[in-house]
Amino acid sequence: MSEQLVVDGYNVIHAWRDLRSLIAESLELARERLVSRLAVLAQVTGAEVSVVFDAHRRRGPVRPEPGLEHESWVDGVRVAFTRRAKSADQVIERMAYEAQERGAPLLVATSDSLHRTMLRGMGAAVIDTDELLRRVTAAEAELARRLRAYSRR
Repeated sequence: MSEQLVVDGYNVIHAWRDLRSLIAESLELARERLVSRLAVLAQVTGAEVSVVFDAHRRRGPVRPEPGLEHESWVDGVRVAFTRRAKSADQVIERMAYEAQERGAPLLVATSDSLHRTMLRGMGAAVIDTDELLRRVTAAEAELARRLRAYSRR
């Protein structure tokens, strides 16, 4: 079974300097950059990666889980936006509860200390945004190494 990673999207955007600097230009651009970087992590590690963003109305087909307004798959990453009355924290907690019920391990990336404590109590493993950045950076380096090796063939 591959690792399931759930990312608190806006928590990471506000924590990572490169993404935070994009907010003034475009929050959408910051979200897209995060998803792009998470896609590399998913591709290199084989992890099932989901990113959850707080309430945001979007157009498009809606057949999401309860509590979600919209979800889609982008480059192998599940991207979910909560309903207006729900927070990303609430949706992530529900995902942790459901994973625990199934006996499936879940890893959550957030630097919200209260949320981290709650998630650990629900049986989820938790990493902070700095650790997520280290993992993403390592995956990007590994992908670059693989591409260089492939291009030398």
